[in-house]
Amino acid sequence: MITCETTFVMELLNLPKGRKRTALRIELLQNINLGETAIFRLLRGYLEASLWTSTDDEGEPLDKDFCITNIATESLLSAWAECSRFIRENETDLTHLDDARNGYNFWLSRSSYGSGGFGDERPSDESAECAMRQLTHASHVFGEIDLYLGDDRKQHFSNESAVV
Repeated sequence: MITCETTFVMELLNLPKGRKRTALRIELLQNINLGETAIFRLLRGYLEASLWTSTDDEGEPLDKDFCITNIATESLLSAWAECSRFIRENETDLTHLDDARNGYNFWLSRSSYGSGGFGDERPSDESAECAMRQLTHASHVFGEIDLYLGDDRKQHFSNESAVV
């Protein structure tokens, strides 16, 4: 079973190409679909937001014709590693929203979209307001990335090679 604790970047760098990556892809997609743990619920929100906000060459949102299963293996691994790190580094601040919403906001905040993200949440108290500010800052630390349609007709994150 894939867990948050097993998603260190060094582990990803040492994964063999080919069949084992395919098996990992299948396991990742199954876990994202089931959403039984926080990491996979957050990851699903993150990936869905990336498809919704990214466009093809004609300006159409990628989620019109594509879904999470169309994201390239290396980009899935990249997103998994970054979302896992985001959870580890911000565990206490992430308790104010549900996991999928946290993933959605992580994508919007790190990608500096004009609306959406942790900065647009309506916190219920001072503690939640402080957490939203912290999460916005933490998201920006990850830097901006894009999701684009590659020549292979798969979606790729612009930073996939830097993470995986």
